[in-house]
Amino acid sequence: MTLKEANNGKALVQQVRSAFLANIKAVTKDAGALVAGLAIGETGSLSDGLKQDMKVVSLTHLTAVSGANCAIVLALVYFLIKRLGGGRWLRMWIGLFTLFAYVALVGAQPSVLRAAVMAGAVLVAISLGRKTAPMNALALSVIILLVADPWLATDFGFALSVAATAGLLIITEPIASKLSRHMPRWLALSIAVAISAQVFCLPILLQLQGGLATYALPANILAEPLVAPVTVLAIIAVAVAVSLPWLAGLLTYTASFGTAEIENLAHYFANLDNSNLSWPPGIFGFLSAVALLLAALLWLRAEPTNLRNLGIGLLVVIFAASAGSFTWVLIKQATWPMKDWQVVACYVGQGDALVISSENLIVLVDVGRDVRPIDQCLSKLGVKQIDLLVLTHFDMDHVGGLKGAVEGRKVGNVLISPFKDERWGATGTNLYLQAIGAKIIPAEKDMQGSLGNHSWKVLSPNRNAQGAEDSNDASVVMLWNLGDCNLLTMADLGERGQMRMSSGEAWWQDPILKSLPLVLKVSHHGSADQYPELIEALEPDLALISVGVGNSYGHPTQRTMGLLKGLGAEIARTDLQGTIAVASSGSGLAITNSPHG
Repeated sequence: MTLKEANNGKALVQQVRSAFLANIKAVTKDAGALVAGLAIGETGSLSDGLKQDMKVVSLTHLTAVSGANCAIVLALVYFLIKRLGGGRWLRMWIGLFTLFAYVALVGAQPSVLRAAVMAGAVLVAISLGRKTAPMNALALSVIILLVADPWLATDFGFALSVAATAGLLIITEPIASKLSRHMPRWLALSIAVAISAQVFCLPILLQLQGGLATYALPANILAEPLVAPVTVLAIIAVAVAVSLPWLAGLLTYTASFGTAEIENLAHYFANLDNSNLSWPPGIFGFLSAVALLLAALLWLRAEPTNLRNLGIGLLVVIFAASAGSFTWVLIKQATWPMKDWQVVACYVGQGDALVISSENLIVLVDVGRDVRPIDQCLSKLGVKQIDLLVLTHFDMDHVGGLKGAVEGRKVGNVLISPFKDERWGATGTNLYLQAIGAKIIPAEKDMQGSLGNHSWKVLSPNRNAQGAEDSNDASVVMLWNLGDCNLLTMADLGERGQMRMSSGEAWWQDPILKSLPLVLKVSHHGSADQYPELIEALEPDLALISVGVGNSYGHPTQRTMGLLKGLGAEIARTDLQGTIAVASSGSGLAITNSPHG
């Protein structure tokens, strides 16, 4: 293929994509975006709220083009050619060309490549008149792709695609056979498909999220029957988008009735209580998931022997432990938070969000990355008005969830970092705050105020962020006097900024600061970028670390953990404990937590 031909091919693909996206008609905006996602994996138009809700109930796979999409496209073409009288060799070559064209259309994502290579292998085998072993085809596709690109071995999308397909091939039928004794075959098969994919993907999913989607099974069972007709209509719309745009619009509008129902399912299940089931983090959680997978395999695939009995026994033990854990979570959540809470570190993943309360007045310091976690946390706390909002700096893990915190709530003053930041996190945040009529106040050192019976003082940055080298270095650091304790919120200020902040007046030697317990919101999720001398001088009683489960940054670091432990500080981490509430009294500090979910 010449360069000119390649460029022509790319132009044609882009023309088809653009024509399809331009002619999508739908009952709602998100329903139209879902049509695009199911057809060609285009998710750019999905709202943040729907993306988050689909993630909560494990429906995001619907917009990740993979085996089901390739199978539908191939089946449509294969059926059409056969009806027109085409022989098996013609069906094979046109089918392979169709797969190639579809991959070009949706993009060579790892899951798409896996599905296309596997479908191609099955198609060739059928055309040669040979029996097809799906697991062999899956193995062949994995081998070919890993030889072509060894880095796929580290890609989560590729791993999830392979694991889900293996689950469907290995345990769907045994599960369906057992379930069909007690329910209709179609229902048993639907449940079996959802369970199979979830079980095989579980060890991988636990590396990406902080627990299990409680309502994933019913959400997927109800959504699955809608997927095939929507995808068929959408694929036909893709095919006619250039030549018959009016027909593409009609087809996508019809398909959007199905995606609107998927949208409603996602919102409904995601907004139910306890939408996430706690699971042990770290290596223990991973090994537990692997044990569950192996137990399921032994139970479903092994002959009636001691080995099969071992699988059943393991399943019983794991189920009992999970049930006990979930019951414990429900009890914890029913009694959380304590009535007199003063500080709450919301679990918002790898980000910050801290709520401070005094006499029914509320301060919110940062809002995390996503809209849903902060909205859920504030709702559980009964927060309907934010009297002071502090956005310490404009990294997305501190400001990305702003709409989730603000929408549906009244907002008073907004204190922001004065750093001249040209990123969208800064410009977009400021534009949004202006649009809702919030009063924006740039923070600077020595600025003071009060909230109820609490008082606060800004320790950093300097006016106009003078001396700050970057966004983190210009983080808003505040010292709070909460009556019976003090709170120091450090945002993401690194060692240089901490040294600059402590180089002038010796504020950390204030008798009031020394006479009361100190809660330290540890800087930058517990990274190694700390000024040990300052933390040693502060001698915090409680260290709050806001950090995401299984984050890729290695937070919190051993250096910072060792420093805090050496000082005798009690350490509370959101990745291990979920959302953490703190109360103080004359007898000291008390903390309770609401586990993930």
